[in-house]
Amino acid sequence: MSDPVQNDNAEDVGSVPSFFREHAEFLHLLDEVATSASNVESWTLPNAPEEEMRLIREMKKTLDVYQEQPTCLDPYLERIVSRLMSVVQEYVYAFHDTMYKPESPITVTRMDGIFDLLYTLCKVRGYKVILRFFPHGVADVEPVFATLWRFSVDLEASNWPARYTLLIWLSLLAMIPFDIESIDSGTTDLPAIAELGTSDVSLMGRWVELGKLFLCKPGCEMEGAAVMLSRLLSRRDSAAVLRPEFIEWAAREITNAARPIDTAAVNAGLQIGSVLRINGALRVLCHLFSAMDSHATLDAQIPMLLDIFQMDAFDQHSITRKLISKAVQRLALLMLPATNAEMGRAYARPSLRENLSNNAGAASDSMRDDEAESPDVEVPLEMEAFVGILLQKLHDK
Repeated sequence: MSDPVQNDNAEDVGSVPSFFREHAEFLHLLDEVATSASNVESWTLPNAPEEEMRLIREMKKTLDVYQEQPTCLDPYLERIVSRLMSVVQEYVYAFHDTMYKPESPITVTRMDGIFDLLYTLCKVRGYKVILRFFPHGVADVEPVFATLWRFSVDLEASNWPARYTLLIWLSLLAMIPFDIESIDSGTTDLPAIAELGTSDVSLMGRWVELGKLFLCKPGCEMEGAAVMLSRLLSRRDSAAVLRPEFIEWAAREITNAARPIDTAAVNAGLQIGSVLRINGALRVLCHLFSAMDSHATLDAQIPMLLDIFQMDAFDQHSITRKLISKAVQRLALLMLPATNAEMGRAYARPSLRENLSNNAGAASDSMRDDEAESPDVEVPLEMEAFVGILLQKLHDK
């Protein structure tokens, strides 16, 4: 029987695949890999078996072919991601249950191949699409959070795809429609938490501290942490305290990283570590301003943000300049007063016939009356500074 989604005899357009040709073989390899990875007895091994890693390399090679036409994978994404995440979820739960023991039998590197495959899916199709098929129950929050804490003890380890996958998973769990403090079991004796030495013992506070750890890391971990923090801080239960505190922290982080230590540092420019700190904080602000629906909680931080947006220390770094432009644009749009929807609907007629039957004079009189009744819109004074910054950035190519 032929595949209901696509015909194996179909032809590709040029060199770009028009359908997932290898779907049958890929799904067969998926079952073999998932069966091998779900073997609980193998979770004590330092690495995945060689045969499992060989199959994963074949699957990654297949997926890379579809980077130019990633939508070909869509009919099978739910099956692929759900199968992999069922194994990861079981592993995370078991890891969480045993990590409190002095000698945990489950290793942090056993699932590196599975996490690497999930990262490849995110790279090819985009993390927003892949996240649709991640589990997102309330019971997942603390196991995923605690597992990422444990993985963050050694940030130099090579299992960054695992940390990235857990970060974007937490970004999805940050959107659960429940008060996060209501699901906080009060677990504070995790190894990584003890090493951090933060005084905030709440789950929400430690969640923010967890994200900060990854903002100075290059590549995907920085982006994953920025998305996670923006979704967490855009929640209503974090708007009053955590959001202003984080924005002030981000402004201080950017200012301190951009401040030269001595005259030699001024001539040499920003070091790579300082640039990463600045870009990490700016990425969170860009995502956060896009996710927020009001600037009401930002009034005290806007002067501080304006100061860092107009600093000259970033002129030699194109990515930093781009992030500043994006942050300014999104903050300016956030501060603009909302338009009155009724003003637009006032000119609309119930039907096309009625629109055509009205003469131009009556229409103009109606528009003048509506404009006279509409109140004046007050634009914040800071908008002039935002527009000035954006105009200055226009020459930046």
